[in-house]
Amino acid sequence: MAKRSTRRTASEQAEGTPRLGTVVRFTPQAARAGVRQLEGSGFRVASSKDFRSAKAVPNDFDGADVQYFERFGIAIVRRDGERLRPMVEKAMQQKTVSGVRPERTYRALGAAGMQRAEIAQASFAGVATLDQDYLRGYRDGINELVDRLLGSDVVEGERAAVPRVDETTATWGLQATKVIGSSLTGAGIKVAVLDTGFDHTHQDFVGRAVTKKLFASRSSEDDVVGHGTHCIGTACGPMRPTTGPRYGIAYEAEIYAGKVLGDDGFGTDRSIIAGMDWALDQNCQIISMSLGAATRLGDQPSDDYEQIGQVCLDAGTLVIAAAGNESARPQRIAPLGSPANASTIMAVAAVDNASRIASFSCGGMNPNQEVDIAAPGVAILSSLPGNKYDRWDGTSMATPHVSGIAALIAQSNIAFRGWALWAPAPDFQAAAVSAA
Repeated sequence: MAKRSTRRTASEQAEGTPRLGTVVRFTPQAARAGVRQLEGSGFRVASSKDFRSAKAVPNDFDGADVQYFERFGIAIVRRDGERLRPMVEKAMQQKTVSGVRPERTYRALGAAGMQRAEIAQASFAGVATLDQDYLRGYRDGINELVDRLLGSDVVEGERAAVPRVDETTATWGLQATKVIGSSLTGAGIKVAVLDTGFDHTHQDFVGRAVTKKLFASRSSEDDVVGHGTHCIGTACGPMRPTTGPRYGIAYEAEIYAGKVLGDDGFGTDRSIIAGMDWALDQNCQIISMSLGAATRLGDQPSDDYEQIGQVCLDAGTLVIAAAGNESARPQRIAPLGSPANASTIMAVAAVDNASRIASFSCGGMNPNQEVDIAAPGVAILSSLPGNKYDRWDGTSMATPHVSGIAALIAQSNIAFRGWALWAPAPDFQAAAVSAA
């Protein structure tokens, strides 16, 4: 979608991000004993509670070797892997530790580097554009030619039959999900969007209740990428924007913007888990994460995120995550990315305005790792920093549609929290486009 690449060289990664650590998952009921073992081995442990009142989580854990997330039973060890190994081996024998793995890197799914489905309607930003009918006709012609060359079973004229939605008053995504006819607003619901940050000074969000916190390492507080502002715009944007059609769903929800991805669009387990921990501290009913890491055929879901998602659901919080953009349909369907492939996290695929699964959208290729729902994720208009707007593609764009609608459903009945908010699948599918 955006024009520059997010691919980073090894030197850039070394300079721009902290050295990755080790994720240690404690056996339930044995976490305190595990922490004592870490401390007994000479590791200085900082609890996530230590940073609750801080504006940002320190990059170096305030000098500690380990950051411990008590409610999740998980610790991130920053350094001294050689010293950690014998302690972990002993702890696993004693069943104090149930798992250990290298820390991973995650990225925004639909930010810089993603292809744009079509030329943005820059008139919403005050810039003249080429004729839209010409552009759509050109796109449809190219798509049909590619289909013929690949030998796919596309019916003659099918591409031309794609509906052209009138977006004068509302985006096609809001129309498809039937948000426009709802009297619900998201009032009283807290939505945490863990992403690249948020431009709270955007003209469409003046006067809104916004709480922000920085978790990304070596990063500014601003949304440099624009990805977080775009996602928040879809989930919680205004009913009546300053210009252009309505693009936001839960326009009276409280916004919690956790910057877990840095100025380059990348984050780590440390920043993401810290953001989820913070969202629970803030009593957010919904956590929206348009981020992930690619997986391969045969990969298992992370037990860490299975455990974290379960804790969130038990606390009354639904976690919604993007399925991933690594597919190239119809030739190749990539498996769900992490953490969306965890069974305790709702995985969101993307569709276009003809209800077709987007070519880039990942699918349930690994056993017991399924897409839970799909939503509009192609040519999605939303807000960008600096009072701007643009159309982006991605399962990142589909995820906030589901998160915003979840906020409306949560507002409708106080009983719809956690598992109960996930449970009414027919309600979700009536509001969002059901997965194919």
